[in-house]
Amino acid sequence: MTGLVATASIHIAARPERVWAELVHPSATWMLGANVETDYQPGSTITFEGQYQGKHFEDHGTVLEVDRPRTLRFTHYSPASGVPDVPENHHEVAITLAPDPKGTRVTIRQDNNDTPEAVEHSEELWRTALASLAGHD
Repeated sequence: MTGLVATASIHIAARPERVWAELVHPSATWMLGANVETDYQPGSTITFEGQYQGKHFEDHGTVLEVDRPRTLRFTHYSPASGVPDVPENHHEVAITLAPDPKGTRVTIRQDNNDTPEAVEHSEELWRTALASLAGHD
């Protein structure tokens, strides 16, 4: 991972297989209400489309790694960032699921943040997304 890294984590009282199923379910909207479209195959496109705080968004990236039910990694670009859609402006997002005796620890790491303020903003968004994911267990 490069640049400043944003991290968010939550514990969900469910086994990793169940959390994974919710994470990749075709009608899942845990990602800030976005409709996520992909076949979860490395090299495939992943898109995120929805409304957040009254604004429409269409983000995209590429699936990098799928290790069910432990790891999902993908690139992510948001036009709302205001920077050109070139690889150096994309984030890498890694979602890991780690089992523990009471369920699963889900951690999201997003790299390539330019400033501490960008890290803080990303962490807030990921905490919101994780809270939504946890609400589905």
